[in-house]
Amino acid sequence: MRTIDMIISATLSNRDAVKQIERDARVLRTYEKYPELQRIDNNIKDNIRANLMKILDNELDPEDIQNEEENRLLKAREQFLRTNCISSDFDKLWPVCEKCDDTGFVSKGNIRRVCSCMRDELEEAYKEAGLGDYSSVKPSLLDEKAIKNQENKRKEARSRLDSVIASLIDKKEQSALIYCDKAQTGKTFLSICFTKVVIQCGFSGCYVKMDDLMNASDERVSDYKYCDFLVIDDFSSVLTNNFKIRFALDRILETRLNNGKFMLIIMNESPSEAVNKSDEKIAAKLSRLECL
Repeated sequence: MRTIDMIISATLSNRDAVKQIERDARVLRTYEKYPELQRIDNNIKDNIRANLMKILDNELDPEDIQNEEENRLLKAREQFLRTNCISSDFDKLWPVCEKCDDTGFVSKGNIRRVCSCMRDELEEAYKEAGLGDYSSVKPSLLDEKAIKNQENKRKEARSRLDSVIASLIDKKEQSALIYCDKAQTGKTFLSICFTKVVIQCGFSGCYVKMDDLMNASDERVSDYKYCDFLVIDDFSSVLTNNFKIRFALDRILETRLNNGKFMLIIMNESPSEAVNKSDEKIAAKLSRLECL
């Protein structure tokens, strides 16, 4: 699975190449318009090369590499740029996004978030996380309007989960949780929103429905075992009787519990019912999870 960091890194590599091409073209245009500036810059480079050779031949102290001639040329260059209203960084690489300075992330306090210039990359990361079918679900919807008509129990669960995710993002504290409620009460919506928020903050996340573990490849199971944030939705004790699902789920739970990885299991049945009716090995692991 490609994480948001990997996807952004690939984009920034391509962006660096584009910036270099644009920088070279900008310098060429400037020199064509102001050949005197090119002459000054060439003289500065020649002077630096000459001094480096003197240092290699022990004819010049390294501390004296910037001599009077170079200082004179630099002052002449500065004056020329000012007189002709040329930007002093015309020969530098200019960032495509000034907001994040082409890092792909912006920070607020200890929390970093994916920059708005990486919207496409963020959507790609959502797809990698298993959220390709939920593009209409926006994390911004995760506010009081989304829960104003919910019962107190669900408000409390949402508030608790909100606090847990905040701890993960801010302090990297981990939890293994079960969130149970009746069907059609917004559990999936909530978990998708939080998965997207976690990815926005630079963590690796995965969302999977339990029955999809039936056909999950070893590579995908590995993603579920080691990502920073995992949601297993539609848990059913009946499905633990399926060998393929049970085998994959057991490996996932074992690895994440032993490594203290964040995990959220969503179910309609009560935790006690899930433990009592699940396969023995799965039940033992479920009993170690905290209930929201």
